[in-house]
Amino acid sequence: SVNMAVPRNQVVALLGRNGVGKTTMLNAILGLVPASGGSMTFDGKRIDSMAPDQRARLGIGYVPQGRDIFPGLSVWENLNVSLRVAGAKEADAEERLQNVYDLFPVLKEMLKRKGGVLSGGQQQQLSIGRALLLNPKLLILDEPTEGIQPSIIDQIEDAIYAIKKKGSMSVILVEQYLDFAKNASDAFYILERGSVVQEGSIELLDDDLIARYLTV
Repeated sequence: SVNMAVPRNQVVALLGRNGVGKTTMLNAILGLVPASGGSMTFDGKRIDSMAPDQRARLGIGYVPQGRDIFPGLSVWENLNVSLRVAGAKEADAEERLQNVYDLFPVLKEMLKRKGGVLSGGQQQQLSIGRALLLNPKLLILDEPTEGIQPSIIDQIEDAIYAIKKKGSMSVILVEQYLDFAKNASDAFYILERGSVVQEGSIELLDDDLIARYLTV
């Protein structure tokens, strides 16, 4: 019972209490778990039967909950993994890197530092930056503010605004921090027991809906 649309160049928040199916839905979009039925279309193409790597090559980027950077590699090596996967070289690689440094200047300052010694917020910036280097058409963010300090939450919010301003990609945002979700998103869907129970423009996410479906 999920019918969801993510318009071009918009941020759509996928909300719900723990255990309602948000991450499972993301994994189904990514092809990491099979969908039990229905269809998924991305950029005009059916992707239901595609492998995860095929979906990624179409332009679906993912920043998982928990970040999943390579802790033993330097910041530069983490970023370079994405550049190599993207096949970006010379001027193209420099332009992509500069775009990421503009969003998250701290990464340029810490290129030689191991990913594992960064703070949680810095690791999150690295994880997002690594995904952005692939120039995705759709960026999926799973709990990007979890466990990080307010100043970096503000930087992530600013990065989402910058992405929207460029008009270069859409975003699916799974988030428990509702103030952040409301500020960053254009629309929302609320899941309960694997089904969409409410949806609409983000301005319609009022205290009543929050109390009924989102507070613990």
